[in-house]
Amino acid sequence: MDFGIKHKHALICGASKGIGRAIAKELCAEGVKVFLCARTKEVLSETAETIKKDCPSAEIYFQACDLSSPDDRKQLIASVKEKLGSIDIVVHNTGGPKTSKAEDTKIEDWDSGFKQLFLSVADINNAFLPSMKERKWGRIVCVTSLSIMEPIANLSVSNAVRSAVTAMLKTLSDEVAPFNITVNCVAPGAIETDRLQDLMEQRTKASGQSKEEYQKQYVAAIPAGRMGTPEEFAAVTAFLCSQRASYVTGSTICVDGGKRRSTY
Repeated sequence: MDFGIKHKHALICGASKGIGRAIAKELCAEGVKVFLCARTKEVLSETAETIKKDCPSAEIYFQACDLSSPDDRKQLIASVKEKLGSIDIVVHNTGGPKTSKAEDTKIEDWDSGFKQLFLSVADINNAFLPSMKERKWGRIVCVTSLSIMEPIANLSVSNAVRSAVTAMLKTLSDEVAPFNITVNCVAPGAIETDRLQDLMEQRTKASGQSKEEYQKQYVAAIPAGRMGTPEEFAAVTAFLCSQRASYVTGSTICVDGGKRRSTY
């Protein structure tokens, strides 16, 4: 299927591994010119080389960036505009904040999570929306979490701030829809990433079970009977970035193997 986005320009955040890397590879396969950002330059370089092996013609740029830092974001935005000029597609993907119960979360942790998950999205959108509106085409996709629909224990900051991001982006989707710009969220369930493995280790210790026992119990709650892969998640995200998804906006798409129990 031709997604109709060949030669489009995309900024992909958190692109050095896991979900972000898979999305970058998927878009490169569609002929998109990509700019990758993450915290570590060396890992970004390795990611670019890996994608190039599968997509030799891919045009890839990258820069290390701490998305919670206003100065880093400013430098990133300037570099993107220098290398690619305009941006057609923005994929927001930021690692989750540290775990905590709501009653135990410190003010500085709430503040850190807001800067990391909310302000970074708003700032980058503000930088690239004007040119999208001028060209009357754009795609904004934000990787959130299943927790925006069903809050997850001990993820108080992620639950709260990702829900706020989703509400903000829903509001934005209404405002920019007349310009043929779509804004959507993709909520991962159990996707095999380093982040999930870290959470699983914490939960296993808290449960008192062995890793094998806990994982078996965890997977049993997923109707698909398994965890998902970053590649499966990336395929959905790439579709939302496509021309064919032009009538999908203001939505949250769950990629969770049916784990979500709510009907919306």
